[in-house]
Amino acid sequence: MARSRAPELVLEPDGARTGTVRIEEECLELDVASPKAISLLRRWMGQVNGPSYPQPYLVEGPPGRFRLYVGDAAERVRTRHGIV
Repeated sequence: MARSRAPELVLEPDGARTGTVRIEEECLELDVASPKAISLLRRWMGQVNGPSYPQPYLVEGPPGRFRLYVGDAAERVRTRHGIV
């Protein structure tokens, strides 16, 4: 899978740069360092990844690195994780 570089994303209101966003072929990858941002994304995982919502699909791994999948990629990753 090809990886492209993306500029850092400003996540904090004070302008502090606390993470990066990469657009990959199958997903949008977020690397965050702020405990507040990590907590927020983990909370989103519980809301987004329900069985009645097949897309999008948000996963974390390793800690602080999140990937958001949509479309066919979301279905492949959900199946890989045993969610049908």
